[in-house]
Amino acid sequence: MITAIGGTHLTSATQLREAIQDAGGDPVELTVLRDGDEQQVEVTPEEHTEAGNTTWLIGVTLRTDYDFEVDVTIQLDNVGGPSAGMMFALGIIDTLTEGELNGGENVAGTGTIDAAGTVGPIGGIRQKLYGARDAGAEFFLAPEANCDEVVGHIPDGLQVIRTATLDESLAALEVIADGGDVAALPSCERTGS
Repeated sequence: MITAIGGTHLTSATQLREAIQDAGGDPVELTVLRDGDEQQVEVTPEEHTEAGNTTWLIGVTLRTDYDFEVDVTIQLDNVGGPSAGMMFALGIIDTLTEGELNGGENVAGTGTIDAAGTVGPIGGIRQKLYGARDAGAEFFLAPEANCDEVVGHIPDGLQVIRTATLDESLAALEVIADGGDVAALPSCERTGS
């Protein structure tokens, strides 16, 4: 397990990748945990060019792993890819907290999610909007990065709420659950709000 680079504790694979690129080919010192022993290892990145883009590689495949205090099992038939990441995260929070995050309202959504809670874009959002409406959803949490595909394609009876983070999604659900002013929530039509 790589725990630090150049003495800086790592919190994500992205942080490690960026530090390797910033080194520009100079040797990097990694702190690794191997079989319970912490070791310092110096690695010299190798230059790799593909399609005109140059990156520096250290010859490892990265994977992020988490230790949860509770058992989490996620299984949903006919769901593939990372598109349900945000909704799975919201479902886990809903299970671990009292009451219903959605206040009993029919809320759908989509979006990838990373360890920092950033909601990312997905494919096929127009179809997902219509599928959600056909399934009875009144509200739809959509990744901010997909707004250009959403505008002009929202089915009647569905309010799309723009979100870029898990915290923004939770805030929107709080307004929905409390019966607040859902019209004031961020939308793809109002990119400044």
